[in-house]
Amino acid sequence: MTWRQVVRWRARRQLLVEPAPDALAVARRVCGLHAQVASCTPLIAGVRSTAPPELDRALWADRRLVRTWAMRGTLHLLPADELDLWVGALTDKESRRRFPPSWEREHGVTGAQLHAITEAVGEVLGAQPLTRSELAAAICARLGSPALAGPLSTGWGALLKPAASRGLLCSGPAADRAVTFVGPAAWLGRPIRPVEAAAANRAVLLRFLAANGPATPADVARWWGEQPGPARRRVREHADALTAVEVDGEPGFVARAEDADELAAVPDAPAGDVVLLPGFDPWVLAPLSHRRRAVPTEHTAEVSRTAGWISPVLVVDGAVAGVWELERRGDEPVVAVRPFAPPRPAVRAAAEEHAGRYAALLGTAAVRVDWR
Repeated sequence: MTWRQVVRWRARRQLLVEPAPDALAVARRVCGLHAQVASCTPLIAGVRSTAPPELDRALWADRRLVRTWAMRGTLHLLPADELDLWVGALTDKESRRRFPPSWEREHGVTGAQLHAITEAVGEVLGAQPLTRSELAAAICARLGSPALAGPLSTGWGALLKPAASRGLLCSGPAADRAVTFVGPAAWLGRPIRPVEAAAANRAVLLRFLAANGPATPADVARWWGEQPGPARRRVREHADALTAVEVDGEPGFVARAEDADELAAVPDAPAGDVVLLPGFDPWVLAPLSHRRRAVPTEHTAEVSRTAGWISPVLVVDGAVAGVWELERRGDEPVVAVRPFAPPRPAVRAAAEEHAGRYAALLGTAAVRVDWR
């Protein structure tokens, strides 16, 4: 099979060809919605669903989605009824963490103190949202250690992520524009029972491959946020559930034999498919082996920018052909596209048609495309 077949198959698997009914279905399929940059999340969900995603309702009213730190220690929206699965896999990853002196110097606490903080989070958080400062004060009071207030108040949340991995903390609704945290069990009204680590790791691996295969162990490691060694071991442990394939002579894995057959049946001829993907889109994020082939080498820095920023992109026939930004000109939203090369008229027309998917998400009847 070829890379052209792979990128086309991934577009279908990631609901870019046949959208899902709502954001919950999208989150299930793509292994959570990236939420580190909040403005990108409704666009990621909306371009893959037939109705506006209504994320606030799903998070804070229906509580069908949970916002928490997940793979790579980044914020994602996960289906609330799958939190036990993700916690099982994340807890296993957390149990392998080491705290060298450099980590302690950077974060201002020891490994033992971090374990104590994590336990305290589970004791002080409930259904009542607490701001970061309120949570820090409650933890310091529980542990009798006022000196922890400073390290706990940093905006990146490094000292709170282990509690999120164990299912003891997730995001609550904003309070006067300040972030808040709640205890998932109290917030969802049910106990969190993490799936056993081996079963959770297997399920998460298969989900990743179902949406992002074929992939290598290095791809899995980078997506999950760990060293290659554990990922290679996990692939070996669950080899019975995987199917090995070759893409233009390079080895990789998909989740099922049926996936390999389906992938091999994808037409290899150019089709001219055109889509506009938002920032931090999962099609661009993972896996890295695909990104190296989808993004022209000379334009890598424009797609994967400083500080881990992933640009919105124009994709033509499975290859990134430009970047774009959303601009507001008065009350009118404008998609400003900067193609890497002058686009053909058919590409321009298809991109302008695809931009219409964003209209309802931006509260407008239409979205104008401005070519730079």
